[in-house]
Amino acid sequence: METLSPMVQVILDKVSTTMLNRAQVIAKFGDEFDQLREGLETTRDLLADSMNLQSKYDKVKGAVSQLREVIDEADDVLTDCLVRDIYKENKSSLRFWFHDPGFSSRVGKQLVDINSKMDMARSILGKHLTIANSTAPDRTHHGESDANQGESEREFMSRNYVPPVTYGLDKDIKSLKEWMFGSTNGKLDFVGIVGMGGLGKTTIAKKVFTDTQVISHFNKMIWVSVSQNFSMRRILKCMLEKANLQAADVSESDDMFTSLRQGLKDQSYLIVMDDVWPHKNLNSFWTNLFDSLPTKVDKSSCIIITTRDRDVARVMVHQDSQILEPPILNDRDSWSLFSGFAFRSTKGECPDESFEEEGHAIVKRCGGLPLAIKTLGGYLAKESRPSEWTKTKEKFHSLTTDGKTESLMLCLQVSYDELPNDMKQCLLCLSVYPEDFEINADQLIHWWFGEGLIRGKKGDSKTAVEVGYENLAKLANRCLLEVVERRGYDGRIIKFKLHDMVRELIIRIAEKEKFCSFSEECTQIGIEDSRWLCLTEEMAAEVKKPWIKRKSKMRSLLLMSSPSLVDFSKNFELLESLRVLDLSFSKLDVIIVEDSNTASSGICVEKLFDMITSLKRLACLNLSGVQKLLELPSSIEKLLNLQVLVLNGCRNLGKIHAKITSLKRLVVLDIGTCPLEHLPRDLGSHSYLQELSGFRVESRAKTQGCTLLELGKLEQLRVLRITIGDVAEISEKEKKSLSSLQNLKVLAIDAADTCNQEDLEMINELELPRKIEELYLRNYRSQKMPNWFSPLRLPKLHYLSIEDCDVESLKDNCSWKIEGLYLKLLNMLEVDWNDLKRVVPALRYMEISRCSKLKNFPIDVVNPGVWRK
Repeated sequence: METLSPMVQVILDKVSTTMLNRAQVIAKFGDEFDQLREGLETTRDLLADSMNLQSKYDKVKGAVSQLREVIDEADDVLTDCLVRDIYKENKSSLRFWFHDPGFSSRVGKQLVDINSKMDMARSILGKHLTIANSTAPDRTHHGESDANQGESEREFMSRNYVPPVTYGLDKDIKSLKEWMFGSTNGKLDFVGIVGMGGLGKTTIAKKVFTDTQVISHFNKMIWVSVSQNFSMRRILKCMLEKANLQAADVSESDDMFTSLRQGLKDQSYLIVMDDVWPHKNLNSFWTNLFDSLPTKVDKSSCIIITTRDRDVARVMVHQDSQILEPPILNDRDSWSLFSGFAFRSTKGECPDESFEEEGHAIVKRCGGLPLAIKTLGGYLAKESRPSEWTKTKEKFHSLTTDGKTESLMLCLQVSYDELPNDMKQCLLCLSVYPEDFEINADQLIHWWFGEGLIRGKKGDSKTAVEVGYENLAKLANRCLLEVVERRGYDGRIIKFKLHDMVRELIIRIAEKEKFCSFSEECTQIGIEDSRWLCLTEEMAAEVKKPWIKRKSKMRSLLLMSSPSLVDFSKNFELLESLRVLDLSFSKLDVIIVEDSNTASSGICVEKLFDMITSLKRLACLNLSGVQKLLELPSSIEKLLNLQVLVLNGCRNLGKIHAKITSLKRLVVLDIGTCPLEHLPRDLGSHSYLQELSGFRVESRAKTQGCTLLELGKLEQLRVLRITIGDVAEISEKEKKSLSSLQNLKVLAIDAADTCNQEDLEMINELELPRKIEELYLRNYRSQKMPNWFSPLRLPKLHYLSIEDCDVESLKDNCSWKIEGLYLKLLNMLEVDWNDLKRVVPALRYMEISRCSKLKNFPIDVVNPGVWRK
């Protein structure tokens, strides 16, 4: 149900946009659109009051399912109206394609039907919400909620508690103790332990808390569970009680801070704050606590926090060097931990070799996560027959979904529940990717954007793509993603994958929400009824024909198999609700099309695009890496709703038809590394375009395509990546055109194709906008940096990348605000480290490779190296 609320908001925004534009068809049905908007607003408010009800009432589940279908129908109608409005402006060449005299009448009937269905579903939901609220049990006991009571039970209070044997944590425990005992006398140290649920954070803290050496070092030992249910008064009261300080007659927080300060005066103390979550009052609480805690001159004190959120750890600990991130267990430690639970009756020794093979296979599925290993080990301890272990291995997924190993998912479920509603559906999308698949961040973000799961933020001018990267960072900080590759400077995620347990969790939720269905082996089944489909080679071989049915509800299709394995020639147009089509992982170069004159020389463009352009509501098309795509044909103009077009890496794409300029809703256009001579003229009319990659700059005399003058009209552009060609005859007006891009944040210039000094001079004379934050310069064959490379002209620049250039020096007569620097293949660059620090005083990150003339640098300047302040 949580995933429905953000969907309602997206449709509400579309209704507002559509009514604001007052398209001709909408003017005829103003009352119906007003009713739709009011109904959506009521539904949104109702859903906010009815979270957590669908597990209790079957009829509520049905109403929620119906609401989702109705909202999808409304989205389709609104998209059709917006597309129709664009057609009215560009109808000359599309008159036959969009000729539909019954369109207005059909929209009116659809709106009436949608409003009726929505009223019915909302009525059912509202009725059961009233019943639930009137019959809900009293969840308080002596003024404390069940949540508080549960957290009280979780608190670790006894020094006599002896933790079980730990595996794979000794190194972290040793580091933590060294920090505590090696600290300066009179100092208050802070240590963070960060990791996903069930990774062993609390186990490490407990092990240290009960260590005899630790106990003898500190006068006061305080353990408090902070939890999601953050309460400053509860936490302070607990700390006072654990320190044996009277708190019964203290009611105000300020008085509690005073009592704590007085009670810990002249004492050395260890405070463990377990399970800290983000909260709006956390920073103020932490500041007040820090100000209240005294220090003892002859001994140090320490605060340890455990959290699933790295941002929380950074705020509370201050030093990244004192943040522990326990790794997952290796195979040996995983087996030892499993054996301790599964073979308790034989003191951890496997009694029979017949158990060992199956046991190792089961442990491998746990992915080194201690909670999962212990839970499955405990579950299998009662199973005395090897055949039962085999069944467990084969039914690993069903065990989870049936609730037989419910504690396996408990910690991860809590992390999921705490996500904002709009991020939950973003995470659930990942359920369709194959196990251990490394997911490209940009590909996923384009999917999210195409389906409307992320939107730009009007208040702070963030684009939807920027919001997408923020969402990924938040998911990683909550330890729900395993980052495979990051950008060094700012940690932006480039590639990631899912832990097996996280994947199990979101598969279960995606099934419950009826987005997709999965087999016991966690592969998608029932693909004809899926909202999202990631079609792999293995799945394609099992697909029954026909696999596309009428009124398909599929919204996103990712093809990871050869098209020859799946029949795409029939019924493809039935995917009429499809918003995202990603063929970037498929082997389109082996497609076979009968009776095609072009099949021998490359992919049959007409056949492919006849299928694709039948998808009138398509918003995202990713064809990156399709090597035999030779031309983007004129039929591309039919995709009037297209907002993301990715052709990066299509190394044989020689032409893009001029009809691409009909796609007025384009936000992202990526043609990087395509051997195009030019883009068609009139690109400047794409008023929504925010990212453009692969634009080739040529002088007007050398090209019949788009020039810099038109580029200067793209006022919403945030990211621009250009290649400089023959620009010797470029006009003064063109040189100044980029300065009008006042929203531009990222600029990449590749001068690989410059032929002579005149071309270099043109680059030197460009006028750039002042808000550029990231600058990338490659293959620049001049000994001096361009004239515009100055903090006066680029005052907001904070990241600079220079690669394979002939520059001999960086301007050293002015101070920059640059924080990140990337230098590679700069064999002529002569810079002294001390001079660089003076020019770039804010520098905190630097990558260097093959820059042999750099002097006195703190890292190797020939071999790849990284420096962090």
